[in-house]
Amino acid sequence: MGRKQATNDMHREMRQIISRRRRLIRIWPAIALLLGTVTIGFYVWAFFQRPILVNPLHVLELMQTGNLDSATQALLAVTAPMLFLAVGLLVLLLLAFVTAGLVSEGRLMRVLEKNLTR
Repeated sequence: MGRKQATNDMHREMRQIISRRRRLIRIWPAIALLLGTVTIGFYVWAFFQRPILVNPLHVLELMQTGNLDSATQALLAVTAPMLFLAVGLLVLLLLAFVTAGLVSEGRLMRVLEKNLTR
């Protein structure tokens, strides 16, 4: 009987884990939407408040009119390629982590559901 009680406890615990994970998966779209909105909001703010950081047309206009000093031009020329590479790397890392997480989550859910049906 002790073994059966332990099995029932384990099944209850697995059901609780699955319930918590499903709840997190259910609320994740809202969290992702919030984070995406904050990110987009930041870029919109920067576009209007600090256009030299995110608006290439503004920088081009400053260069054509001669209102962009040479030190800023040199700084932008050096940092732009590094930032472009860094953003690409971050996107690839994000894709890798999300993919690994989803694969792991799917594997865990399959194991848990298989054990619950026994």
